[in-house]
Parts: sequence; structure tokens; C-alpha cells
Amino acid sequence: MKRIIFSAGLIFLFLLVFLVLVNFYINSRYKPDVSLQPTQTNEEAAKTFTQDELKKYNGTDADLPIYLALDGVVYDVTAGREFYASGGAYHYLAGKDASIPLHLVGADIIKNKYPVVGKLVK
Repeated sequence: MKRIIFSAGLIFLFLLVFLVLVNFYINSRYKPDVSLQPTQTNEEAAKTFTQDELKKYNGTDADLPIYLALDGVVYDVTAGREFYASGGAYHYLAGKDASIPLHLVGADIIKNKYPVVGKLVK
């Protein structure tokens, strides 16, 4: 009986080591696709928004893009309209400086996923 338990434990250990090695191999070969990273032009980065100007891009007007600010940078989150438009889970972030709530969770997602359209000025 002890021999069966020992054999089962040994098989489990080898399987676990194998899975860890396969995972390490796959992750070491993964390189992010830089073509998926957002890009910006100098003209876009030169746009400035006041907090009052940013308010009109809060997702309530379907004809306008949806913007939010993070650390003084304005991002176009229109691609995530279902999340940021009125009634979406993150609608309260749209059209304003969302730095404080985004630093709790989500700042990296915004920075890596959405294009920069300008800067927020006080």
C-alpha cells in the first residue's frame, strides 16, 4: 500500500515539474505584439483640455468620442464604449480626471490599451 502511494506521489511530482517547465518555456518565448500598442502623433499630444472641456466627452453623446484623463494625460477610450458610455460599468470615469480611482485599479490597462489624445491642464 505504501508503495502505491509513493508511486502515485512520484508521478504527481513529475507531472507538476513537467507542467512548471512547460509554462516557463511558453512564457519565456512570449513577446508582446508591439503593433497592438497605442500610438500617438505630435499633433494629438499637443491638444490640451481643461476639466470643463473634458466633461463633454463623458459618453452621453454617441456622436462624440469618450475621453478620460489619467495623470494629466487624456486618453480616448471610445473603443471601450460599452464600459465607459452612460450605463456602462466605468461610466463614472469618463469625461473627467480619473487618476485617483484608476491608481487603485486599472491605470496600466488605460495606459497600454488606449491612445493618447492630449493633455489635461488645470
